Amino acid sequence: MADSPYAHYGVVDPEYAKAFTPRAVKYDDVLAARQFMHEKYMPMSRERQRANLPDASTYTIQNHAIPVDNGTTTIVVRVITPTVSGPFPLLYHIHGGANVLAGFVMGSIDSLGFTMAALSVELGIVVAQVGYRLAPEHKHPTQVNDCLEGLRWVVNNAPSLNIDLSKGFVIAGESAGASLTATITHLILDDPTFRGKQPTGQILGLPTVVDPRAYPEKYKAELRSLDMVENAHMAVLDKQFICDVYAKHIQNSPDDPTASPLLFKSHANLPPALLQVSGLDLIRDEGIIYDKVLREAGVQSELIVYPGIGHGTHFTYPELTLSKKFHADFKNGLRAFMPGLKK
Repeated sequence: MADSPYAHYGVVDPEYAKAFTPRAVKYDDVLAARQFMHEKYMPMSRERQRANLPDASTYTIQNHAIPVDNGTTTIVVRVITPTVSGPFPLLYHIHGGANVLAGFVMGSIDSLGFTMAALSVELGIVVAQVGYRLAPEHKHPTQVNDCLEGLRWVVNNAPSLNIDLSKGFVIAGESAGASLTATITHLILDDPTFRGKQPTGQILGLPTVVDPRAYPEKYKAELRSLDMVENAHMAVLDKQFICDVYAKHIQNSPDDPTASPLLFKSHANLPPALLQVSGLDLIRDEGIIYDKVLREAGVQSELIVYPGIGHGTHFTYPELTLSKKFHADFKNGLRAFMPGLKK
């Protein structure tokens, strides 16, 4: 393993070692990989989630078409609401690639739909999922703009959606969704729509927060997990694909903080954060550094590292002890950030 100061987190978890199987998908053809995910992986993942799906009478699902690009097209915001009386806290969820591949280029609101329905009913919250447009068809900053417009619509329509933001307002995402979450929380700080309506928390799962072409000199000695060698085949994502997501697929400028939220000039006044990081993940060190940066800026931040498991293990192998802990920690994070959550 490369000389990361956090290399000890990469020692393979015994349960993960026993369960791990190589993925039957190549990263060099994004569209083929996306097809594989939608046709093979997502149905399997949804079947796993189905076991926890609550009775259909306990929640409603509504898909809303939200205008973007000056009204020339629309995206979907899916709103899941408990059928008991509200109003409810809000979880605005930004998907990754179903924790298989980077959500900038694949993944959808369907990937975690059953899990979000279960959370809605169990915790008594409204979950709004944003179906942002994907790269490579749509370049940066399309994904950022879509997530921001979706969030504006939800906040502006909170009363009619049975949402009470004062009870709790959390933005969360995994992988690319975590990157978008980190960016959005910066952009809304001075947005008039969110004056007096700032999030009460953010949850960043497996966050990627900086383009590898733009590692700050200050952190280069610590950002070493991308060059992981030992057991790198069990990390799930590979270095070339991570680099290609930025350079080839979303095609951002390397120093653009809206693609690399670590690069924002200030991280002050952001909502309290929970960061969940897999120890055997090539983007591990980014999450660890981002937690440090938030703390240095005076932001309340909690870092939880799950040693020895790869990217997205908590969904691919939900039966593992660390996977169960990951899901439990996410729910506990929501509880901590939502003061009006039902007890």
